[in-house]
This record gives sequence, structure tokens and C-alpha cells, in this order.
Amino acid sequence: MASSFFGLYVQRDGLQLAQKGLDITGHNITNIKTEGYSRQRLDVVSVANTAGCLGYNTQTTLAGKGADAVGVTQIRDKLLDAKVRRYSAELCDTGAKTNVLADIEDILDDVENEEAGLSAIFGNLKASFQSFSATGADRQDLSTVSMNSAESVINVIKNFDKRIGEVELATREDIIATNGRVNTILNQLASLNKQIKDAYVQMDNVYATKSGYQAEIDYGPLELKDSFNKLCDELSQYMNINVEQQADGTYDVKFADVQLVHNDSYAKTDIIFSDELEARNDFAELHISSLNSQKEWDKCEREITPAISAEPELEKMVKDLNEYIYAGKVKTACELEREIIGKANELGVDYSPIFINNKDIMSDKQIKGLPTYAIEVTERTDKLSGGSISGLFDAYNGKGCYSQVGENNYNGIKYYQETIRSFANTMVREFNAIYKDYNDSVDADKEFRLFEFEGGLTEGDVSDLKIADSWKENVLRCVHPNIDDEGNLDYNYDQLDNLYINKILSVFDGKYEFGSEPDKFTFEGFIQYYGQTVGGDLEYELGNFDSTNIMLTSVSDARDEVMGVSMDEEGVNMMNYQKWYNAISRMISALDECLDKLINGTGKVGL
Repeated sequence: MASSFFGLYVQRDGLQLAQKGLDITGHNITNIKTEGYSRQRLDVVSVANTAGCLGYNTQTTLAGKGADAVGVTQIRDKLLDAKVRRYSAELCDTGAKTNVLADIEDILDDVENEEAGLSAIFGNLKASFQSFSATGADRQDLSTVSMNSAESVINVIKNFDKRIGEVELATREDIIATNGRVNTILNQLASLNKQIKDAYVQMDNVYATKSGYQAEIDYGPLELKDSFNKLCDELSQYMNINVEQQADGTYDVKFADVQLVHNDSYAKTDIIFSDELEARNDFAELHISSLNSQKEWDKCEREITPAISAEPELEKMVKDLNEYIYAGKVKTACELEREIIGKANELGVDYSPIFINNKDIMSDKQIKGLPTYAIEVTERTDKLSGGSISGLFDAYNGKGCYSQVGENNYNGIKYYQETIRSFANTMVREFNAIYKDYNDSVDADKEFRLFEFEGGLTEGDVSDLKIADSWKENVLRCVHPNIDDEGNLDYNYDQLDNLYINKILSVFDGKYEFGSEPDKFTFEGFIQYYGQTVGGDLEYELGNFDSTNIMLTSVSDARDEVMGVSMDEEGVNMMNYQKWYNAISRMISALDECLDKLINGTGKVGL
């Protein structure tokens, strides 16, 4: 049978629950503007009617035990979290591409300027050669004007290539900065995981299992969870991630099929700019190490033994290796390790490699003895999908139709560098082709060209493009290239012979192949073509950005409705808890009156 004060104890617990409900409501209202805060809720359940070995009991004597708080939980929707992060990754991917393409379009707008752009300057070059048809024209002056116009064309082409290079450099810096922030976030997530795991134990929100223990994951350190989720939201802007909570309360973070964070262990990402693909410029690559905790990263460093110290060159190489290991420079460390092994073998120094990547030069026994924190390369750019890193890599590496097998075929910076390079090389090839019959009939020292690259080459980079020396030495040779053995003009220039001028003019109207482009174009048509290409690419990315932004806004609003604090809803909760508190207080008063009557008003015989 319940005690006389049974009801008071029940109501006392009810008052505490009502007070705690008001506390949580006030906590929510206070954090209504806190970024990343998830609305909290007090979970209340009815106390079961139990009686020792009887278990759950239906007898009325022990019924009416009131309510108890299971814990405080936060209101989040895992599905909405995943959607927000996916759309965030897609938005930042297309956003990164949009920014780069917008910069390229600004440059092309200048190139297509009606007065000073490439189209206008190229038109001036054509007009200067057309002037030769005028009767009585001073051919010396006209040739000088044509050369100056040609010089202007070269300057515009070089300026375009230079400015594209500046965009490339800025994009490279963005990639490096983004990678630095990613590594910072991964370190912070691993640290938060350790705090979350410890907090579950300290709060006694765990229960034993055969394999150890599991956490009451619905409860626990809510503010630490908010911090973790906020960092995951930011990380999703850089790469498409998947977050999954484990039985011990910690979170696993994966990118594609690569583990980034597990318990207090985390990977380090490394960006390498290399020429592996025999490209004209560097290509960006992403490498991700295996998981290590902060202490294990320290253990990764190689011991500098007395034998190594005795060889200064080898000692410096090992010190550099240790710096690369701790900095997470995965590929560089692996390449240096191979050099160290070769150098150590050459010097007869005992050096045991620890990198999984070196398994091709290790025995089976050595491989089996590898520590669990050995570094390995687990990811390259071919698996990138979503996030600003993916967008920046596409913009930086993309060669469009100029790509070879294994190269990025997005119309990025390298595509537009190749287009202007193709323009320059085609211009050199086609304008010099009109003098081919003459050049084939004379010695090399008498050959004539309008354009060439440094060193007299007929193919090269835009930065080496110039007016041919043979034209600079005698501007009139564009009219007719003949010279005698002393290098003097071997032609009567008083005659109006426009044979070569007409050939030059025909080049302006011809259609040619430009690099790997699928169609043939005139020079002016090709200028318009790559201007339209970047415009179309930018319009496509802007469309993707707008549509993705709409979806992100929609799911973000839906998530905010779930996890965000609503003043109206909290106001209703506040009034409900207050009414609950008042009702319980009145109940206590009623019970007090009953007990007073029982204690003070009964048992007096004859009264």
C-alpha cells in the first residue's frame, strides 16, 4: 500500500518537471537567434506501476505514480539534414564554376570590344592589307601600318592569355585556401567526437551491451551535437559528405566511399599541383590520407636514428618527411619515402618504410608489421562530386575538347587557354602558308614569315608569339618576299603587284581547324565562337545555381521549421507549463488539506 505522503511526492516530481519545462522553453527562446541551434524538448513519460518481482502491475494500490523526465532531446530531421547538405554541395559546386566563368567572360568582353577588342583589332589588320589595292599608295607606309596592326593583334592575344593566367592563379589560391579550411574542420570534428563520447559517459546516458556499451543517442550533450552539425553543414559546402551517428554517440563522416572522421581519428586532405598528365600547366589533384588521431599523427613521424644522423643528407630528407607526414602532404611524403629508401640502401643505412603506398618495394613481412596509422593515398579527383572543391577543380583542370583520356573535359580555364593558343598557332600557320612555295625554293636564311614564336618556331605558346624577324627587317617583304644575296629587295615595287596581298586577304575569309575544336571557323568566326561558348557555359551554370538555390532554400526552410525556435510555439509551451505548474500547486494544496484533516481532525473520541 502507498504511504500517506505518496501523492505529495508525486506532485513534487510534477512541480520539478513543470519547472524544467519552463527552463527548457526559456533556453529555446534565449537561443532563438543562435546560429546552428536546434530546438530542445523535455521528454516526459508516465511512471510505470511496478512492484518488485511482480514487474508491471495493474493493482490500484501502487497506481498513479505520476510522470518522469526521460531526458532533454533536440528536434532534428536526419533526412532534411542530408538534403540540405547535398543541395549545399551542389550549389557551391556550380557557384565556384560560375565565379570563374564570370571572370573569363569579363575578359572576353574586353577581347570582343568594338573599338579595342580582338575582333576590332583583327579587322584593322585586314583593312590595312586592303589598302594596298589603292592606286599610287605608298607601300612602305602601308606595310608599316600593317605591321603595327599585326603587333596590336599579338598584344591583345597576349593580354588575354595573361589575364586568363591571373584567373588560373586566383583559382589555385582558392583551392589551397579551401583545402586548408577542410583540414581545420576535420580536426575540429574529431575533437568534438571525443568530447561527445566522453560526455555521454559522464552524463550516464549509456547502457551496457555484450560488446561494451551504447549511448542513448537521442539525448546527451546537445550543444556539442549542434557544434558538430554546424561544422558538417560548412564542410558540405566544400565536398559532398555523408554523416552517420554511431552507437557510442559519435559521428562518422564520409566523402564518397572515403572515411574522413571516425571517433577521434580524422584524415588529412592534400592538394597536389602536378604535370603528370603532360599538360601545359599544372593540374590539381586531391589526395586523402588514412584515419589517425592527433596522437597517432605524432607517431607517424620517423625516428632519426644515430645511423641516419651520421648522414646529413639522409637526416634532412627524413626531417622533411616528418614535416610532410604531420602536414598531411600524402603524395609528397610517399614520393620522398621512396627516395629515402633508395638513398638509405645506397648508404647501407637500416631504414624501414611505413607507408602502405610502398608495398611494391616491401616484403610481405614488412607489410604485415605496418602500424595501423600508416598513411595511404585513398582518393583522387576522379571521384569528386559536389562541393566547391569539385567546382574549383573542374574550373581549374577543365580542358574541354582539348582533353585527352583521363583528363577533365569541362570547359574550364585550360580550355580557354587552349582556345587562344589554338588561335595564335592557327594564325601563324595560315598566314605563313601563303609564302610556302617561295620558302621551299630558297635557302633557310632567305625564308620569309609574317608571324613566328621565339626562337623562330612556327608553333608555341602565346607568350612567345611575335612578328617574324624577317618581316621586321624589311616591312615591304609582305608584298613580295624576294631578296638578293645581300638581303636587299629583289623586286620592282613601283609596280602594283598584289599577288601576295590578295593571298593574305584570302586568309581572312578562309575557314580553318583550330586545335581540337569540332568545326572549322574563320578567324573572326572563331573569336565569336569562344565568346558564345563561355556565355553559354555561364548561362547554364547560372541556371543550375538558381534552380539548386531554390531547392536548397526550400529544404532549409523545412529544416528550420523542424529545428528552429518558433516564438509562437514556445509561447504556447510557456503557458502550458505555467498552467501545469499552477494546477500541481493547487493539487498540493488539496492534498495538504486532506492530510491536515487526517492528521489533526481524526482519532479524537467524543469530539
